[in-house]
Amino acid sequence: MRILRGILSIALLVFTFLLLSLGCDDGTNEQVGTGCEDAFCIGTLFRAGDSPSSVIKAAEFARDDINEAGGNVKLITGDGATPLASAMELLEIGVKAIIGPGTSQSSVEIFDFLVDNGLVAVSPSATSVTLTEKNREISQAGGTPFFFRTVPTDSFQAKILAAEVRNGDEVLIVHRNDNYGVKLAELINEEFLSRNHPAAKVVWYERYYSDDPRFDEKTRAVLDDIEAVSGIGDISSVILILSIDEGGKIIKGMLDSTVVPSAARYYISDSFAVENLYERVDRNNPAAVEGFKSTTPCSLPDPPERKDEFEKRFDREMFPSLRFAVHAYDAVVAVALAALSAGSNDPSEYVSEMADVTGGGNRCLSYAECAAAITDETVANDDIDYEGVSGPIEFDEDGNIGAGCYSVYTYDATGGRTRRIFDVPGLNDVTPGRMP
Repeated sequence: MRILRGILSIALLVFTFLLLSLGCDDGTNEQVGTGCEDAFCIGTLFRAGDSPSSVIKAAEFARDDINEAGGNVKLITGDGATPLASAMELLEIGVKAIIGPGTSQSSVEIFDFLVDNGLVAVSPSATSVTLTEKNREISQAGGTPFFFRTVPTDSFQAKILAAEVRNGDEVLIVHRNDNYGVKLAELINEEFLSRNHPAAKVVWYERYYSDDPRFDEKTRAVLDDIEAVSGIGDISSVILILSIDEGGKIIKGMLDSTVVPSAARYYISDSFAVENLYERVDRNNPAAVEGFKSTTPCSLPDPPERKDEFEKRFDREMFPSLRFAVHAYDAVVAVALAALSAGSNDPSEYVSEMADVTGGGNRCLSYAECAAAITDETVANDDIDYEGVSGPIEFDEDGNIGAGCYSVYTYDATGGRTRRIFDVPGLNDVTPGRMP
């Protein structure tokens, strides 16, 4: 299916020497000036202010595991706050793949750059369906998509959020006015209409960050728009598509409002599905978010203990949130395996291997195991299927994963939360311990 033993084996062995034999990485996060001539350089592209640091740490774990198996991967940190400019800098340095960006909006911003320059990017957290549409347009025109992601798209999240809302509720959606927020709100309303549920009322706002000198003023403006919604007093469910920076303040304002119904139920999308939600809303009152629900991509590895073992590698005091960490880890491994299978770290050559190494072959559960199968001259072929710590990946022609899951969390009065799990694409409740 991919590289059969024969003519191409010599080329593969040469590349194996370059990619696997130069294991001189010291385990630190390499920066500009280290050189990428003798290594497979991978850039990361996350905004430090709004992306969990565990994502970058997970990428470093993947790099370490690859290098311990004989590889020579180096990570170069980009700046997600300026995604396009940073992607240009990473390409100039010699980066041959990008892990990220962290958001859908940033991914859309660099999308054309990736295609124009033949640079692969794999996001562990960008979920907008716009990216599917853009990849599909390229494929239909006879081109090659260079954008991938290791999380399910918002087409599934929208269905879950709509299904969680009680039938007959008047709904308000508050969302960021960016690609992620606009598209997810549209998908949710489409899902409501398909269920014969009235479309939700919508309030949108331009995204802003915690270091904005007008932060309080902008938060107040969002709350004013919410309170000015026609029929706000009849709203019984609120779907929030917010960000970590401003999300807590907006929720606190809604809870304190004398206009927004106090009995309203709240549902939060994955962009603000944080573990200790009350700490960002009302630090001294965990009960403030009792009954709130949130959705976020999750992981379903087989066996399940793989995820537990992975999470033990983190200092949880330093990394209290591990959102998207497993997805970042798998992104790095998938890219490295694709390059190894292609016998080249040239993205234009290994991009076609991204789907092949993550589906349809012989199951392997780590870079070391998969790489051994690719380079083993005693087997008939190197047809592998890397099944990640997040679960099956199986990239399709649109750069999306073929399987996955979403968690639905319900927060309690003590600050804790309970969890249900829905598989993708079936959206079946696969919560451990539940009756079928």
